[in-house]
Amino acid sequence: MTATILLTVNVHGVGPESVDTPEAELFGRFAHGRYTYRIGLARLLDLLAEMGVRATFFWPVFEAERARPLLERCLAEGHEVGNHGNAFENHEKLGDREADVLERAHARLTELCGAAPVGFRAPFYRLSYATLPLLDRLGYLYDASFVDDDAPYLLAADGAPRMVELPWSEDLRDASHFERRLTQARAEAFMTEEIDALVPEAGYACITLHPRADNGFGRAARIAMLRRFLSRAQARFGAEFLLCRDLAAGVRAAGGWRKPVPALVHSV
Repeated sequence: MTATILLTVNVHGVGPESVDTPEAELFGRFAHGRYTYRIGLARLLDLLAEMGVRATFFWPVFEAERARPLLERCLAEGHEVGNHGNAFENHEKLGDREADVLERAHARLTELCGAAPVGFRAPFYRLSYATLPLLDRLGYLYDASFVDDDAPYLLAADGAPRMVELPWSEDLRDASHFERRLTQARAEAFMTEEIDALVPEAGYACITLHPRADNGFGRAARIAMLRRFLSRAQARFGAEFLLCRDLAAGVRAAGGWRKPVPALVHSV
């Protein structure tokens, strides 16, 4: 059986900066975020089309409103669109407003996509105790915000009896390395070391990407690195890249995670 790998993309343009700076003042500043709209996200989509790989793109409503052609391209090319919040809120601090924020973001993303999202990843990965029960009531199938396990698990104990957690890995996230100004070679080495250890242990891995120019895989040299990294995972582990919604549905139907046995095709 092949190893199960999720390829996820957090669509961040100028949204993270807009939390602290009025959008009208962002023109000509923070161009790393604008890189997402102009070329970074399109370049990533080109690579996935070339490789025949589908991914789950977590879109904040803020970014979906500003890059609708790219959102529509994601949908047209068979990728999943998940909910990444409204406008980079910290859900730990929303209090009584959280239900309204989640409902409005859910409704708007449903309108933009023509179908309701079934997956959620919190902006900045921060949830309150109320977040998961609220998502469960809205019909969500999974959350992908936590780093508290190596493999998927059910969320019944956290107040969301119909949901599954799809944890991500810190060392399989591009921003973890590029925010520290590592070279492409060092980032690739760290990510390779992590996936080589994690997949045999858990039979599962979640890769997280950003299309920005500063902390993500938007630039040409980094796309070349990503092509090598994904191709190696396919060859070494016989990796099957699944959409988050498909894996979560399978985990829920099985009543929990069933670890596959990774097929080590050959060493690379």
